[in-house]
Amino acid sequence: MDGDGAGILDLTLLERTVREVVPGGPVLPRKETAEVVAQLREAAETSVDLVLDVMRLEQEQADAVRARAASGPVLVVDRLAWAKASGQSLTAMVGTALSDDVRAAMQAGRIPNTLEMAAVLSVLSTRVLGQFDPFGGGPRPAGSGRLLLVAPTIAQTEATLGVPSRDFRLWVALHESTHRIQFAAAPWLRDHLSGLLAELLGDDSSLAGLAGLKPVIKRLPEILRGEAQIIDVVTGPEKRDVLDQVMAVMSFLEGHADVVMDAVGPSVIPSLTTIRSRFEARRDDGIGPGGTIGRLLGADSKLQQYREGADFVRGVVREVGHEGLAAVFTSPDTLPSFDEIRRPADWVARMRTAGRIGAADEQAAATDQAGADDR
Repeated sequence: MDGDGAGILDLTLLERTVREVVPGGPVLPRKETAEVVAQLREAAETSVDLVLDVMRLEQEQADAVRARAASGPVLVVDRLAWAKASGQSLTAMVGTALSDDVRAAMQAGRIPNTLEMAAVLSVLSTRVLGQFDPFGGGPRPAGSGRLLLVAPTIAQTEATLGVPSRDFRLWVALHESTHRIQFAAAPWLRDHLSGLLAELLGDDSSLAGLAGLKPVIKRLPEILRGEAQIIDVVTGPEKRDVLDQVMAVMSFLEGHADVVMDAVGPSVIPSLTTIRSRFEARRDDGIGPGGTIGRLLGADSKLQQYREGADFVRGVVREVGHEGLAAVFTSPDTLPSFDEIRRPADWVARMRTAGRIGAADEQAAATDQAGADDR
């Protein structure tokens, strides 16, 4: 932890403040608490094979993905631990985008920034069910990260929604495990996103260096609360283009997770339809794409964009199957663009031209569709 407060946030102060103000959540008997923790851990591990079964990667690639995913921890945490982890992740993401001079200048406001951020994270900790964090927690091998499941908030939410505990816990774990597998399938993705964030927040002429970064840092709490978006303070066509690239990636990741969850289906999660319909109304407060990165970008308020991400994935799968969709995990060049998210046929055409999708993928898609029609 950044205990000496040398970053844009003083993480020691953040932890101490959050500890004082964060609601602890429902108090469960020790036996029930142990049961929640055990079921969430089991759900997280079960989800890996469920996700890989849907993605239909080549066996050698699937084995490598499974190994990379397993190198990162699964953490069943309380609200305080989640808030601490989010502070670490935010510091890691934003801190790497700042030059030494700008970072040093930002330290002047780290105490008020930290106190306000602690208040924001305390509120969010009562809503967030889980997140996959590819950034925080110290150096990790490419393609790994830490999966956090917030036990008291999951227990409270499943009771509020009136849904079966076993199904809801697996549903939450499945969503976040899909993000875990996405980053393991594309071990370059974390560094690619870090690079885009560095461009977005970096010290260049369009941001006018420190003068441009001050409003970004100052408005971080508003952005995390969903009251502002980073586009409100980032200007210039180059920055808008980078933001479009990031939003396209996040839309794909979230939409893909939705499609995977639906593909797993009621045979594994019997109350899936009920869970989805009851949860949709509060989705802004629940599972977000990439956790902190989604809130940093103001992405959690863009539900339509998430639906477009799911529509993109479904459009590709209808045409070339999950086997063809797997090309997206090959390199940054195979990620969908902002425009392609809305026009999946354009992405398929580009991948065909590049030789990333072949006849076998299209045949697999046709076979899958025929099987779906028979059902």
